[in-house]
Amino acid sequence: MEKKKKKKRKDEISGWLAPFIYFGLRSRAFEFVENLSYFLSSGMSVTMALSSMEEELAGFRMRRLVRRMQGNIQAGFSLSQSFEKQNFFSSNIIALVRAGEATGKLVENMKLVILLNDEDKRLKSKLNSSLLYGVLILSLTAIVGTGVAWYVLPVIANVYSQIGEELPKITQLLVMGGNFLANYGAIVVPIAVSFLAAILYFIFSFPKTKFIGHTIIFHLPFLGKLIKESEVTRFGYILGNMLESGLPVDEALQTMPGTTTFKNYQKLYLHLKERILNGFSFYDSLKSYKKIKKLFPNNVLQMISAAEKSGKLSETLIRISKLYAVKVENTSRNLPIVLEPIMLLLVGLGVALFVLATIMPIYNLSNIIQ
Repeated sequence: MEKKKKKKRKDEISGWLAPFIYFGLRSRAFEFVENLSYFLSSGMSVTMALSSMEEELAGFRMRRLVRRMQGNIQAGFSLSQSFEKQNFFSSNIIALVRAGEATGKLVENMKLVILLNDEDKRLKSKLNSSLLYGVLILSLTAIVGTGVAWYVLPVIANVYSQIGEELPKITQLLVMGGNFLANYGAIVVPIAVSFLAAILYFIFSFPKTKFIGHTIIFHLPFLGKLIKESEVTRFGYILGNMLESGLPVDEALQTMPGTTTFKNYQKLYLHLKERILNGFSFYDSLKSYKKIKKLFPNNVLQMISAAEKSGKLSETLIRISKLYAVKVENTSRNLPIVLEPIMLLLVGLGVALFVLATIMPIYNLSNIIQ
């Protein structure tokens, strides 16, 4: 009972830390596979390759990982089984290594792992660069707005408070805000920033609640389109190459949920795997998913249907990925152009309200003095 409680606490801690350690471990795992593939491609055995890698590694943890793997190989385990025991490599890496061992294409499949990782990083880079402009503008607006509200509003509020006459409603709100920040700004602003950061973390990063943020993003007009095209590109490229490498469809689909952070696509891949194991075709399994039209465009479904009938599913999936990679390129290039007027409108609206609240009493100053 005590062991179960400890394991539960450990899982909870892992869940909290996952966003911080995932990318570091993930990149190191791919780097490890890439280096191992180089040694194996030179004609070394797996044991010799691991011994050579151990000499090159500087970190104690990685050397210990290699020694554990050497022990597993010497005990009669395959490379994929050794990978599986380490709790370090992702499911798609293990699946591709296992398929490589079964088909005699171990080195080719390990190189494919690197290609898949590079493609995934390329897609994420396009998404990040597309969103960078909007995030930068909003961040600068928030910083400047907070600075003006904290330091300028109290001065303006003090000036208008001394007039002693009734001010326009919008100016009264400005004065109230200035007085409030003058008295409590040192407490309220840090709390507000911390609260906003916590909200953003729980909506977009915390494992159990990030589906809320993903749902919001997915339903935004232009950003949702970019996410959808990116997921279709990733789906076609990863699954198509896995099938091309000799991996069975059900085993390839088993690794697919780990290739995306969006819950709706993860559920789709699990649904596909279950349906295919029950004897349904790939296309019928896709069509049976209730929300498939929100996730995959109709032309992609038609291409998959034709490909399955002709026995060219893997080739068609790779072709789909290339087609949608171009779409991602175009959408990511156009997204900042679309966001720019929206950002400028929001910033302009805030400036206009501030100027209006400041200027209105000046126009009425002569009446107020009389």
